[in-house]
Amino acid sequence: MLFDLEPKSRREDLYDFETELRDLINGIINDKVIVVRGLRRTGKTSLMRVALNEVGYPYVYLDVRFAGRPRQIDLIELIRRGLEDFLARNKSIINRVRDAISRVRWIRVGGIADTCGD
Repeated sequence: MLFDLEPKSRREDLYDFETELRDLINGIINDKVIVVRGLRRTGKTSLMRVALNEVGYPYVYLDVRFAGRPRQIDLIELIRRGLEDFLARNKSIINRVRDAISRVRWIRVGGIADTCGD
C-alpha cells in the first residue's frame, strides 16, 4: 500500500530508497552505529522498519516521540508496547525460551564470596 500514511514494514511498500536501504542493511549487519535523520514524514521510520525486517534480527522498536515531557508511566507504557510488539513478532523465540525453561529441573542461587582478598 504505497500511499498509506502509516510507516511501511515491507520492501515492496517502500518507495525510492534502494541505496539507503542497502547501506542501512550493510551497517546493521556490520554492527555499525547508525543514525537515520531527515525531515519529518520523509520515510525514516519506514526505512528503518524495512531494514530491520530484511535483516531478520530480533529487535524491540520504541517510538520515543512524546507530546511534552514524558512521565515515568509514559516510559513504562512505551517499553510495554515495544515488548508486546516484539513478542507478537517473535513467537518462535518465545517457544524456544519456554522449551529451554521447561527442561530446567532446579535452580540454585547463592551468594558470591569475595575472593579478591585485600
